[in-house]
Amino acid sequence: MFKRLFASHKNPYVPGLDNPERVSVSLAGCKLDITLPPHYSSAGFDADVEPKDIPNIHERSIYDYGHEYEDNKFSYANCIRRNWEFFGPIWKFDSIGMTDFQVTSLRVDCLPEGMSCFNPAILEQVVMRYLYETGPAMPDYGRKLAPVNWQVEIKQGNPWILFEQHKDLPADKPEEHEDSNFKAFAVTALDDHYILFLRFINFGSMPVAESIEAANKVRDLVIGSIHWQLSDHAEERKQEVISKYPSTSITPDRQPAIWRYPAKWRDGIASQGETRAVILEPGDPAPEFHIEPLHGE
Repeated sequence: MFKRLFASHKNPYVPGLDNPERVSVSLAGCKLDITLPPHYSSAGFDADVEPKDIPNIHERSIYDYGHEYEDNKFSYANCIRRNWEFFGPIWKFDSIGMTDFQVTSLRVDCLPEGMSCFNPAILEQVVMRYLYETGPAMPDYGRKLAPVNWQVEIKQGNPWILFEQHKDLPADKPEEHEDSNFKAFAVTALDDHYILFLRFINFGSMPVAESIEAANKVRDLVIGSIHWQLSDHAEERKQEVISKYPSTSITPDRQPAIWRYPAKWRDGIASQGETRAVILEPGDPAPEFHIEPLHGE
């Protein structure tokens, strides 16, 4: 209660942040241990997904395409989903921000057969394709700036890619509280066509820079607590892929992609099998997947 009394927009109070819980989930035998603040909803809602194991990540029925259309490039199966709220000065009763945190088995439906996310270069390409599909391929959601704050970390011998996706705003635009809404991610390979996908969907307020900084402080605590252990089968497959492509790596530093967005589009009609956004005047095409020659060729 002491911290709530002296909370500010720059240093908000997050219920449960000082009393987190150690959570463990298994995805096809791969184990994630992570320290999280408890779920908190001032409206009294329960967590969407309490921590649960996913024994078989290949079971297609557990995946949600994220929409009702047939153009899915990625499919989602959550094993954790909870909210955290941020509170500012004591005289502001309502929260000043919120994070929707998700741990997901993300199936990469658009990855060609014969390619594997255990190849670090392919994992990077998957991330860039995801950012394209949630950027230029969804022009009705507004322009995005991504990847932002790209980082590569090694955890328990496994490469992780950390990055953010922000709104792409004109430099002279007056600041609005919606401008503080952004997403942060941490991803690593789970299987050939699957990645472990941590997503922080952040909703903030003004000042925007302070709001983003506060959300990322919580994110950093969560990501810093990760312990990720592949199953014996996944570890064997990873080593097999790496032995074929020993020189591949992830770009250590990336600047935001410069993609030309569609100039004209309309909403798709799901009942007619159309994509969610029907592009009438296209921008840049989706980045293609490519693979280097096998070792020894």
